[in-house]
Amino acid sequence: MAIPFGIFWVMLLFTRKELGCKGLAICVPIGLALLAGLLFFPPALAYVVVGQTLLDIILLLVLFGGDIRIN
Repeated sequence: MAIPFGIFWVMLLFTRKELGCKGLAICVPIGLALLAGLLFFPPALAYVVVGQTLLDIILLLVLFGGDIRIN
């Protein structure tokens, strides 16, 4: 369950140039809120992990957006 959370912070390091200050100001609190949700609301584990995985997918699209064609 910790894999999406670890990947998020690694990808955040790689996408900080593309995101800029405004993107980081949005992504970091969302990531921290999802982590807090994982720690303090264990019954909602599935929802928190799904949210974190979707955030990871968004960061992947930002990072490789020019290389991936989505039709």
